[in-house]
Amino acid sequence: MESNGKSKKNKMEIKIRPIISLLIGLTFFTLIIIIAFFEAGNGQKSGSKKNNRKSSNIKAEEDLSSAYNNADSNSYGIILEINKTDKIIRLYDIDQKAEINLNYTGATNILDKYGQAIAIGQVEIGLIVDVAYESHNKKLISLQTSSRAWEYIGVNNMTLEPDNKIIKIANAKYTYENPVVIDNDKFITMEDLAIQDELTIRGIDKTIWSVIVTKGHGTVKLKDYEAFLGGSITVGYEAVQEITEDMTITVREGNYNLTVENGEYSGTKNITVYRNQETIVSLGDLGPEEIEYGHISFEITPFGADLFIDGEITPYANPIKLAYGEHNIEVSLGGYLTYQGILKVDKSHKKIQITLPQLSSRDSVSVIETQPDEEEIEGESDIDSIVDMDHLIYIQNPSGVSVYLNGEFKGISPVSFQKVIGSHVLTFIKQGYKTKSYTINIADDGLDTYISLPDLQPEN
Repeated sequence: MESNGKSKKNKMEIKIRPIISLLIGLTFFTLIIIIAFFEAGNGQKSGSKKNNRKSSNIKAEEDLSSAYNNADSNSYGIILEINKTDKIIRLYDIDQKAEINLNYTGATNILDKYGQAIAIGQVEIGLIVDVAYESHNKKLISLQTSSRAWEYIGVNNMTLEPDNKIIKIANAKYTYENPVVIDNDKFITMEDLAIQDELTIRGIDKTIWSVIVTKGHGTVKLKDYEAFLGGSITVGYEAVQEITEDMTITVREGNYNLTVENGEYSGTKNITVYRNQETIVSLGDLGPEEIEYGHISFEITPFGADLFIDGEITPYANPIKLAYGEHNIEVSLGGYLTYQGILKVDKSHKKIQITLPQLSSRDSVSVIETQPDEEEIEGESDIDSIVDMDHLIYIQNPSGVSVYLNGEFKGISPVSFQKVIGSHVLTFIKQGYKTKSYTINIADDGLDTYISLPDLQPEN
């Protein structure tokens, strides 16, 4: 019996094992199917999203195409103004030769010349653009930097022929009709430009339509320039110019070294020139140190003898103003012994008495140096003040020479200066020509005095 029970038990175990294996296999198969269905569901969702995005892009393109189809006007012109508050662009229509106002929105398609989208803040005044808009409400649909336009940046060698309406840039010539010219956001004319300006120029074919001043010009006016009159001045890279009275120099805005020289001394200072402004520059601190002078009175016998100081004939009826230091003097008269010597000026006032003996005499020249008394010095001050404040001396000829009266520079002829009564030495100097001096007598006649003398002779 026991043996039969064991046999039955073994047979049952053998029957159960296949069933368990089958159940495990079904479970595993079911799990695989569930996972497959889950992945398939995700794939359908992903595909649905992609399809939705594609549909969205197609719809946007269709909307944009629809917007373009709404534009019934196309033109090209120059940007004059962008009003970001009211969202209005003012444009000069080149075709119609008239201004138009176009309204832009966030949907307006704004592109650079390469077709890339840009912000309205990147659109420059003076830019040449192609536009498409709705004519009935002036709604701007698209704006793009015109591909037909050219642009030159940093132009600084432009020359203008206003009579022929021609602009020359380097070796190329361009015409202009009514271009937009802008300086510091202000509209100006072509005639307001200076050769010193740096420009951005835009045009189509051989016609210029837009000129923007990127670096403008100012002026430099000199004062305290007397010590350098007739000398030269250089500001930055500007050409060397001769220093004249009341001169004004046009210079590109910026910071420069200003250099002046007159052959004896020179000086340099740094200046800043501002656009459309006048910069006043004093040369007083660049000249020589103040020169100290003495007043020398001459009493020469015989009457009519000529006095030469440093090689220049000098009238001596009144005291002569001479710089401190040594001066060569010569006194001569036909039939008398000539005197040559050194005069040392080291005091504010001196009196020199010179007596020439006749050639037939055995006497030598007498030279006596004394100090004038106070009454004589006061008398000299009175003599120095004989100036006609109501009238002038006009030097008309020779022209273009440096004019000196008694050794004092008066200007470049033709020139005028205050009338001084009495006897004076008038000297003309010009490089490459012989220096010439004249003794003149200016009468106290209550009139202006006009002086015209022969031209200077060239040096051999």
